[in-house]
Amino acid sequence: MGAFSGANNHITSGNVGVAIIAGVGGDLAFQDFSTDVEGSLQGYLTIGGDLSKQTVDLGVLPAASGAFNIAFPGDTDISLFDTVVVAAGETSVGTARVP
Repeated sequence: MGAFSGANNHITSGNVGVAIIAGVGGDLAFQDFSTDVEGSLQGYLTIGGDLSKQTVDLGVLPAASGAFNIAFPGDTDISLFDTVVVAAGETSVGTARVP
């Protein structure tokens, strides 16, 4: 599992793992996730945490804390992406390496 760390002076913690389902896509499993940010949070699969490069939009996170899964599209080549970014608006608030 990859461990979250805060970004841009935000506190973000927890872990993320990947479950791949052949021919269907997969899930990112967030565990013990928490952040000091209130409001809507968006998830992205990125290359090196860079939101200006190719990303996969994971949509709005279902919660700002706890454990939950987020599906990614079946046509996503997960091997191209190495970092999950959690953002509030256009500001990254946490990142984790994808194992």
